Amino acid sequence: MTFTAPQIIVNLGYEAAEAQLLTIPIYVGALLSLLVCAYLADRFKTRWQFIVYPYSVALIGFIGLLAVPQSRLPGLTYFFLFPVTMGCYPGVITVVSWVANNIAPSSKRACGMALSLMMANFGGAVGSNIFLANEAPRYWTGYGLGVGFLVLAVGCTIFLREVYVRENRRRDQYTEEEVRLKYTEEELLDMGDASPLYRYVY
Repeated sequence: MTFTAPQIIVNLGYEAAEAQLLTIPIYVGALLSLLVCAYLADRFKTRWQFIVYPYSVALIGFIGLLAVPQSRLPGLTYFFLFPVTMGCYPGVITVVSWVANNIAPSSKRACGMALSLMMANFGGAVGSNIFLANEAPRYWTGYGLGVGFLVLAVGCTIFLREVYVRENRRRDQYTEEEVRLKYTEEELLDMGDASPLYRYVY
């Protein structure tokens, strides 16, 4: 959306300079949404909900953009750009923090974070090539793939949350005393997130 929002607004009949200015409220909304989600995710010590709910909001935005006859209802088209950015940005940031929360030790976390951020940047390369000029102003491919990616992300998040819950329950069967009788402190540290004392954040 970073690359295409100005063009979408131009297609609604605005001049290029006006289109650039009209993107500002969209990203102010995204910033506020990001800050609220980050605060609540930290306060409630959970991550998965702050991926699923924002992405669901973004999904509504993309479906709205697909459904609205854009040339006849430019104001409604502009409105649906808000849930897209207000949902995508907090979701991405929460995914990054979730990766960091659930990988240990620090060397493994560094590799996991690097891989995660590399894939996120690769998404930018894809995103800038799926909003095809010959599909303007409807952008069926871009909006359709946006819907598909968001559905996949929500499904994967719910699945991963269930995996983490199940694994934490399995580890809860052992007391700390039992674990420490079996492993040394050094062994537990070397095991990282595979340690029976480690609990996944979900």
